[in-house]
Amino acid sequence: MKRIAIVDGFSSGKYIANMLGEQDCELFHIISSSNLDDYYLKSFDQSIYSKNIVHSDIDITSKYIVNNRIEFVLAGTETGVELADEINNLINLSYSNGFGKAIARRNKYEMIESLRQLGIRATKQIQSNRWHDIENWLETQEYPVVAKPLSSAGSDSVFICNNKEEAENAFSRIYNKINKLNLKNEAVLFQEFLKGYEYVVNFVSLNKKVMVTEVVKYHKRQLNSGNIVYDIDEILDSTCPEFILLVDYVKQVCSSLEIENGPSHAEVMLTDDGPCLVEIAARSDGILRPNVSDETTGMGQLAATALSLIQPEAFNAKSEESFYRLKKYSFNVCLISPRDGKLNKKPFDALLKSLPSFHSIEYFVNDGDSVTQTKDVFSQPATIYLVHDSKIQLWEDHNKIRNFELLGGYLKD
Repeated sequence: MKRIAIVDGFSSGKYIANMLGEQDCELFHIISSSNLDDYYLKSFDQSIYSKNIVHSDIDITSKYIVNNRIEFVLAGTETGVELADEINNLINLSYSNGFGKAIARRNKYEMIESLRQLGIRATKQIQSNRWHDIENWLETQEYPVVAKPLSSAGSDSVFICNNKEEAENAFSRIYNKINKLNLKNEAVLFQEFLKGYEYVVNFVSLNKKVMVTEVVKYHKRQLNSGNIVYDIDEILDSTCPEFILLVDYVKQVCSSLEIENGPSHAEVMLTDDGPCLVEIAARSDGILRPNVSDETTGMGQLAATALSLIQPEAFNAKSEESFYRLKKYSFNVCLISPRDGKLNKKPFDALLKSLPSFHSIEYFVNDGDSVTQTKDVFSQPATIYLVHDSKIQLWEDHNKIRNFELLGGYLKD
């Protein structure tokens, strides 16, 4: 029986934990901080773990790992990445990533500079805690530009700025604020705006051997506030012309950041000059669900991560096979609430059940509870999973959802 610890087993990490539990692994849990955002904790199921602790001191947490004879430590979501790296390095566990690049895997400025140092395509950027520095840099750039925290998750405080006034406003809204990782934004990152289409490339690695589990095309929307929110995640087949180009580029990125074991989730812009990294995280893609992967790619990132831990030989054999081919198409549709209100599930569920491609929905708000106007991924009230043989059907059903949403169909005052 393998003994595995998950640091912050939230988001898609809870599905990895469930899979490991079903394979008779003994699971242990670590909450990385007593100050985590409620967004992560509200759906946490402690019952699948033998023990759970809240991290406060690295020596105490390390003893917890050693005393329980834990063989693997894995981050379940972004908040757990830093602590998982620290534990793996301190105890010298094998299923880990190069500790020398741990900061660069979390700090988005250092991440991009690591690529540049190795001659890998990288975006123009500046970080500073002084508006004057940003202002001088903006004099050398074309608008729009992107402003974001150095470390955060989702689309938290990511702004597209079309002029200096918007850039200064974004700086003020980000600097010195507490982000969704419960970290203070001690500086602000500004980057050139990459023109093109944005993609996700998900891998699982085992001793540097890579399995490509998903390539996804993002459809995002810019709100009037300048914030960016997710609209659709569209899974792509491996025969798509951009597939190999994106995969080869992200392999270089993973190598440069010493991502050698476990899941990785890269966001990449495909521009006229080729792929360019937006950011990468050494954890699983938060929107994935195993039962959707079963019907589309066959083996998604979550199942592949579990396989790499419990059956490494089978993982190695699977990674040698050809890239996945889609069995069905899918859209992951993120709701974008047009206003504040209270969730009214009944009419919305009725609409969803009438859609030919409807697979499932995951609500992040209880029926009757308050919904705020969407401004980022953390305020999106639900994700809908559409799966069908026809991509035309997916678009038709997506349009029906958005039209219903614009009318406030799932809201009541």
